[in-house]
Amino acid sequence: MDYRPLLAQHTVQLSHDAPRWDDAAQIAGLDPYVCKASYVCGVMREFMQASGLNFEHNYHLGSLFLALDATELLGRIVSGKRGTDGSTEVLRTGVRYLEGHADPQARPLPHSAAQYVKLRNFAGHGAAQLARTVAFTPDSTQLLLRHLAYVLNTMWEDPSLSANLAAAEIHPLFTVVKGSRQPVYVRDIQEHLMTSQPADGLEHDYWRYDEAAILDNSSPSASGTA
Repeated sequence: MDYRPLLAQHTVQLSHDAPRWDDAAQIAGLDPYVCKASYVCGVMREFMQASGLNFEHNYHLGSLFLALDATELLGRIVSGKRGTDGSTEVLRTGVRYLEGHADPQARPLPHSAAQYVKLRNFAGHGAAQLARTVAFTPDSTQLLLRHLAYVLNTMWEDPSLSANLAAAEIHPLFTVVKGSRQPVYVRDIQEHLMTSQPADGLEHDYWRYDEAAILDNSSPSASGTA
């Protein structure tokens, strides 16, 4: 199934930063809104995959910080936030969106929006101090990633999101591929959506499974013979 129409179903004209996205869209051959949505999808996937890589190796502070980066980006999309101030409230907005659009197959988030702000500050500022009322466990990251994956697949169906995404201050990042200037993520995401949903095929997805369901394949295989 082709999922590219998912990002385009509520296309609106960009209300801010149009020259930046017109440039990226012309290179990618896309509508500017779809180009921006593709970029956002790619950034969220990278944050989640990087968080998952850390999670696999029990680097839980780094994993949590990256998952909360993805959550803050979600909050920026949802709120239409512009400017660099107010990142704490943007993160709270992201957490609240996850709470209101939770994966029905996953347990609720174990912390409130205010507690996730405290955890992000703890992980992002040298682990200086954390309120004794906030418990830090791998659930803090695992459930964030589960709900983020669900929202990454479903938020494009939310018609109230499109105008805010169009306004949010998110600028494309460019690189050079074989001598050609390209916006990162955009072409890869469009290719990915030809066959898969936005959150499908995430690498390092150990977090999708409870530990009890993980099979240890490091031991010698059984042959069935004595």
